[in-house]
Amino acid sequence: MRTVFRFLGLAMLCFLAILLPLPVAAQSPGSLLIWPISPVIEGDAPAAALWLENPGKAPITLQIRIFAWTQQNGEDLYGEQKDILGTPPILSIEPGQRQLIRLTRLVPPPGVPEKPYRVIVDQIPTADAAATPSGTQGAAVTFRMRYSLPLFSLAKTGDGNKKAVPPPPQLGWKTGSDGQGRYIEIRNSGTGHARLSDVAFSRTGKRSGLGEGLFGYVLPGATMRWPLPEGTDVQGVLTATLNGRALAHIEHLPE
Repeated sequence: MRTVFRFLGLAMLCFLAILLPLPVAAQSPGSLLIWPISPVIEGDAPAAALWLENPGKAPITLQIRIFAWTQQNGEDLYGEQKDILGTPPILSIEPGQRQLIRLTRLVPPPGVPEKPYRVIVDQIPTADAAATPSGTQGAAVTFRMRYSLPLFSLAKTGDGNKKAVPPPPQLGWKTGSDGQGRYIEIRNSGTGHARLSDVAFSRTGKRSGLGEGLFGYVLPGATMRWPLPEGTDVQGVLTATLNGRALAHIEHLPE
């Protein structure tokens, strides 16, 4: 039976940080730059490259793990998998240096247009980082950062000279309520993932935003929920920037 993980608390804050469409820099005690932030293994390629760079002033030690990624009941779920290997799995990066991580596919390309995974990068505290600073009293708090990146393994194109074009998602939305308040539910009935940002309701020149920047992902065949901010006007057309491209209208589903 596959083990399923739900990362909570501080880890979730780090997940949100890594989803920004820019290289990520986090002060931890060290810093880390990661690119690309959404790696893809093309259907005709054996692997994808992931770069990690340490722009800080102290060495950092990192652990790389890859999990299967699904969405059920409005939640992201992460499970063990043996499809893709990240190497090296543990590494140290000196200040000003960078390290290549290979994300190697160990199985044939998927039989579906895309298969989702999550790359988890954990910073491992070192003995030096955990030491109590000179001239202070009490124990120092070591702040370990966790970064999470989406990874997609694509199907073959049938033409080795062409890159696979990710299939478009098909989205619909509706609202609801539960014991925690009102929420918006977005369903993806397509075969490609949806990366949503700058989601808002618009009508007659009025815009009611649900959040600036990244809103979240909806995987193929999945439905995700987000709480509605107090006072949100849900009248009009729901729009979002879809997969970092043009603004898209999302269809309203029957309540």
